[in-house]
Amino acid sequence: MNTDPAALTGTAATEIIIDYDRLQSLLPHRPPLLMLDRVRLIPAEKRAIGLKNVTINEPHFQGHFPGNPVLPGVLILEAMVQTGGAAIRKFLDIQNDVAFLRTLGNIKFRKPVLPGDRLITDVTLERFRKGIVKFHATATVRDQQVCQAKFTVGLSANVPEHIPDTELAQPLIMDNTPIQTAPINNINGIMNIIPHRYPFILVDAIYFEGKNRIVALKNVTGNESFFSGHFPKHPIMPGTLLVEAIAQTGAVFILGKPENKGKLAYFMAVDMARFRRPVRPGDQLLIDVLQTASRPRVGKAYGRIFVGPHLAAEARISFVLMDRASLG
Repeated sequence: MNTDPAALTGTAATEIIIDYDRLQSLLPHRPPLLMLDRVRLIPAEKRAIGLKNVTINEPHFQGHFPGNPVLPGVLILEAMVQTGGAAIRKFLDIQNDVAFLRTLGNIKFRKPVLPGDRLITDVTLERFRKGIVKFHATATVRDQQVCQAKFTVGLSANVPEHIPDTELAQPLIMDNTPIQTAPINNINGIMNIIPHRYPFILVDAIYFEGKNRIVALKNVTGNESFFSGHFPKHPIMPGTLLVEAIAQTGAVFILGKPENKGKLAYFMAVDMARFRRPVRPGDQLLIDVLQTASRPRVGKAYGRIFVGPHLAAEARISFVLMDRASLG
């Protein structure tokens, strides 16, 4: 495949270039969570190629590894999902249905993406059945693969602009028991362990930490910037950021160990991510992460996110520990 930028202009009559202005009429996403600048559609192959210029001026770099600016892996996934959204609108001629992320799997992150890079997402629509659309995707920088993934989205028709919440404040529940105690670590302690900062820190407090397990809290509020860019008419926390919340909770656990002081936990893979129910402003997330494997530099974990007693999301993640200087 030729991913040279010049090739993105396309000359075949059947191919379509969607520029930034048209993207905003095609997709519901808006800054700061619109992760595409242009899209090339290839209907004959049911394939869409997205372009995203990566620059230090983007707000997530203030909060993701300050001093070692790396594009968050979950935003690479978001760019892939949005490229798939453009494909749905054009290839399936679906205009009004809302596309919700259902699953992520077989994700491998191969290289970091840095400011100055041009990210190319290549997404193929593999199947559409019973309202579920399945995609295969890769992402490259200078023809080198930085990420691969499979994902599905579900199409929902006639979603009302206002979805009423039926409870004022669901209780925090762990192991079927309401949590009555105060957290064991607050945001100041968390920021002493992990490098994430506003607007990309997704853990507010720690409620439990054991030999192989950690339980964290994330308060979700409408003031958060991603709600301005992700389905503004349907304020829902992006599924990709739910995976990031699991990863950051795992990072608090692993980087809090004395032997890992000064290191970074860098995403290697995500698998079996499932999104069970939407997360909305006013929800409290209880993030339960179990370390399932540990070696000196590589670890694996399984995370679940609950809203009250309800499972909202789950994912298996792998990470590698790196010295901060190695990402420079």
